[in-house]
Amino acid sequence: MSPSPLFTFFLKFGAVGGSGVIVNLAFLAGFRELGCSDSLASAMAIEVSILSNFMLNERWTFRDRLSSHDYVQGALIKRAARFQLVSLIGAIAQWVTFLIGNVAWAYLGLSEDPNADPWTSYAPLLINSGWQAMVMTPPKVGNWIYLSQLIGIAVATVWNFLVNYYWTWGERKIP
Repeated sequence: MSPSPLFTFFLKFGAVGGSGVIVNLAFLAGFRELGCSDSLASAMAIEVSILSNFMLNERWTFRDRLSSHDYVQGALIKRAARFQLVSLIGAIAQWVTFLIGNVAWAYLGLSEDPNADPWTSYAPLLINSGWQAMVMTPPKVGNWIYLSQLIGIAVATVWNFLVNYYWTWGERKIP
């Protein structure tokens, strides 16, 4: 019994996503090394991995769903725009998960500063609608940010696969 086409596409999409995780984490580390804030480094790393994933999905994962008609009149640009939109929504989910994860690690006492009191530092911000401060200056949790990033990637994966499978590279009717 051969695997279903959906499962086969998911495996390929997952392999591309796996390479995207490596790209994402490498660029996260690189942007942090360049002095970017953790939040900005995360957002930029996400975008670099989105671009990398589109190219690989276009050329490998969904190549069999494309015909010569899919390369005329801006169809490639349309797919790239759809992929970017889908990925942007996934990226927002990933980034919010990243921020929530960092706050969770701090509340669990996993902050870089053992004397930090997240209840005192962040609870008033949330109560007073000061969540912007948490986005701009999330708690410093050291290497726990990588686990936050990985959890965010997992959250976005299911969304990205299903919407890209059915919409971005969905079955086409040849005109």
